[in-house]
Amino acid sequence: MMTIEEKRTRIHDYLTGTMDEEKQQAFNHWLKKDEEAQLLFREEVRKFRRVEWAERWDQVNDMQAEKRTMQRIRSRRLQRLQVRYAAAAIVFIAIGITTWWWSTAKQEVRRPVTIPLTSRQMPVLTLNNGEEIILPLGDSTTLRSDEIDIRLTDFGRLEYTNKTNNDKKQIRYNKLTVPYGCEFNVMLSDGSRVWLNAGSSLRYPEVFSGEMREVFLEGEGYFEVERDEQIPFIVQTKEMNVQVLGTSFNIRAYEDDQNVITTLVTGKVIQHYPGIDTSLVLTPSLQAVFNPESGSLSVQKVKVHTVLAWHNGRIAISDARLEDIFKELSRWYDFEVIYSDPSLKDVRFYLHSNRYAEIEGVLKHLQATCGVRFTYVGKTIYVLDKK
Repeated sequence: MMTIEEKRTRIHDYLTGTMDEEKQQAFNHWLKKDEEAQLLFREEVRKFRRVEWAERWDQVNDMQAEKRTMQRIRSRRLQRLQVRYAAAAIVFIAIGITTWWWSTAKQEVRRPVTIPLTSRQMPVLTLNNGEEIILPLGDSTTLRSDEIDIRLTDFGRLEYTNKTNNDKKQIRYNKLTVPYGCEFNVMLSDGSRVWLNAGSSLRYPEVFSGEMREVFLEGEGYFEVERDEQIPFIVQTKEMNVQVLGTSFNIRAYEDDQNVITTLVTGKVIQHYPGIDTSLVLTPSLQAVFNPESGSLSVQKVKVHTVLAWHNGRIAISDARLEDIFKELSRWYDFEVIYSDPSLKDVRFYLHSNRYAEIEGVLKHLQATCGVRFTYVGKTIYVLDKK
């Protein structure tokens, strides 16, 4: 049985291109069968992305980082994975030729979007007393240990462990805020787990007390709730609430989205919509779509794996407007979009990609499927007609 460190070493060898073709095939076979290794692999990929985008060479040995970076740039395997590294000079070169890019609609994609460290925040935990704690990805530490343990693990997760009987104590709320370009998850004191997508936040008690377990969501979250028939679990959003006993489901409730969407994976949930005085029950694979502006509410059967693609390290978008696709991508890659013609916003696409791929590869895929072109510099993507 391999230890975690041995698995990390094997993953590191794969990402740095030190394996030959035979070892790569063996690695892929091993990774498919080892769920713990899959979690470690996702975390290591995130670390590589942070080094590239932030260019914080002080996180690793300077000489070794530069050497490994050049190996990754030259590696055809890593090109297929679209995990390639660029130098800081890209930004300055790109700025000088932006005008040239904009003047022609037949240019190929030129440079990856490079995001400065100052614009990429880490997740933040806000305690009941207002104290804010920045959560560095990849670290493992105990943040607090009195009546409750709050521990940050190296898997990008907060874990709450209750140490005393808090049934009659005042509820103390914490808030986990996940910025654009990031994802995070928390294990609550009752053992329930919540994965938060980019640009989301969750407010929750350090320890649940009383006759219900209540949390407050903004943005998107996937929930796996521990069953307790005596104490229901309730998720509150601005427009509706979901009540469950023990089940798994996804809620998408971004402030700037048109609809609030709930998708049930397992179990059963009861949804309440106070604005239209309506309730409904969802069973597995059903999705409720609510438009707060019009008050319309519909239920449809969906492919759950597509809804949970973000949770599983994928981007899966089917027959969607380009503007909506870029809204989704901008939460993860943190960029803005300028359209040469407003009608291009309505061009429809299918997009299936690795969530941890470079934006360059994602744009190439989009560009190859329909009549548009992309050029970009810094944190701005320009959408051009292909004509």
